[in-house]
Order: sequence, then structure tokens, then C-alpha cells
Amino acid sequence: MSRKAETLTTYYQEPRPAREIPTREQLTAAARRQAQYEASIQGADPSYSGHSAGIHPEHRPTTTDEQIQGDYEVEEDEKYYVTRPHSSVRRYQSVPIDTRGGRVNVVAHYHDQPLRAHRNQLPPPRQQDRYTDEVETPGAQDRTRKRSRHPLLYLGVGMLAMAAIFLLLSSAGTWIQTTKDDLTYGRPRTFNIDAVVGHNDSAANPTHFIAINLNRHVEVIEQPGGDSSKMRVYQVTTLFGDGEDLAPVTLSFRDLLDNGKLDMLIHINNTVITYINDNGSFRPSKPGEIKGLV
Repeated sequence: MSRKAETLTTYYQEPRPAREIPTREQLTAAARRQAQYEASIQGADPSYSGHSAGIHPEHRPTTTDEQIQGDYEVEEDEKYYVTRPHSSVRRYQSVPIDTRGGRVNVVAHYHDQPLRAHRNQLPPPRQQDRYTDEVETPGAQDRTRKRSRHPLLYLGVGMLAMAAIFLLLSSAGTWIQTTKDDLTYGRPRTFNIDAVVGHNDSAANPTHFIAINLNRHVEVIEQPGGDSSKMRVYQVTTLFGDGEDLAPVTLSFRDLLDNGKLDMLIHINNTVITYINDNGSFRPSKPGEIKGLV
């Protein structure tokens, strides 16, 4: 074979670890010790097995130091035995050589990862198709069903709303009525009227009456014939209700006893208090004195 062919046939091989081979003298010494050990145990008495006190010489076990003879000691080293290499070591396959046709072709195979991991590698998972159509799932229906409210809840909310509206309207009505009374009667509530009641008066000079609600005290002031020097004051009543300090007081006149004299009627909210025209002035009516008062 030519020099060129010899150059092509040379390829890389992984170096193997050197193995130490014992010499003939070492093997002879080891065989001699093995024979001595076998001869010493042939005559051993099994009855003394397991005892340490009073043991016979033939029963006494030998130690490693006693087995050493000569200048060389045979060590039990793992390198004398064939051991399996570690699985984490990268392995290289022999390069196949094609010698057909008188030519040497070297084919090299390269792997980015160990063969074992490469063989056990699974194909990538297949991606599932995605759809953009919106589909109502049962979970969404369950969430919608859970958000439903009891019908009585709506009834209670409606009643509360009606109560709030009623209170609002009541407050608005009270405010409107109070504002109207302020414009009509002022503060304190005051009412003025003229009437001919036969107390030194006439149609040309009627008697002037003033009804007033002063801090819940209802009073009527009379000026006969318009003369303030003959003024009379009637203490009618005292009010105690809530908000009655702003209750307006009005007057009207009617012949209640059919005697040709006008009697005085005092109106406080829905209450009517009567005063009888008697002897040039007014007095409170007696119980049962007035019948059919409407």
C-alpha cells in the first residue's frame, strides 16, 4: 500500500487507560499465600467456630499483615478489573471506512447532543388550531345565573324608593306651605280684618281686629270704631303642637245665637274657637250654648 493510502487510513481513536499487569514473581507469591491459607483451614475444628476465648492456632484467622510475604504486596485495586464507564461520559463511535474501489473514504458523523438523549427526544407537541368565534360556555351561563337576584329584593328596593319619594314630597309640601304663609301672614303670624259688630262703630268707622300668634300665644286685639284708645286684648289660647308657632290665626264673624249680633270665630288650623258678642265685648262661649255650628 502506498504512503498516501497509509495516510488516509489513519483516523482518530479514543486512548484507553493503561492497565498494569503483575509480574511473574508477584503471581508466584500470591499463589503461595493462597496455598498456605487453604492448608491452614483444612484441619480446622468447626466446634470452635464463633468463639474468641481459648481459640486454637488452627482456628485463628489470619490478618492482612500476616499475608504479606516478600518485598511486594498485592493490592486489590479496581484498575485490575474491567469497570463500566460512567453514563455521563461522551462516547464516540468508530468512523466507518469505505474501501471499495481501492479508495479510502472517511465518513464522519457529528451530534450536538449525546446519543441517548437524542434517541429519547420526543417530537415537539403539535399546536392546536385556534378559533376566534365567541362561543358561550356553560361556565359563563352559571356565572350569569348566580348573579340573579330574588324578586323580593326588587320589591323591597321599590318600597324604599316610594318611602323616600313620599318623604321628599311631604317636605316639599311643608316648605311650600310655610313659604306661602310667610308671604301672606308674615312672622309672627298676623291677621287683620274690619267688621261692624255694634261696639261704637259704623260702616264708615268699623271696628278693627288683629289676630296674632306670638310664640304660640294666640291673642286677638280689638279697636272699637278704629279708636286705639279703647283697645281690648283677648288672650285666646296657647299652642303646644310641633310647628304650631308658625300656625296662622284667622277671624270670621257670624250670628250664632240669632240675636242680631255678630259673634267672633277664631280659626287655628282645623280648630274653631267661638266668642259670643255680649254687652259691648266678646266672651268665650259656654258648653252647649251653641248648637249646629258648622
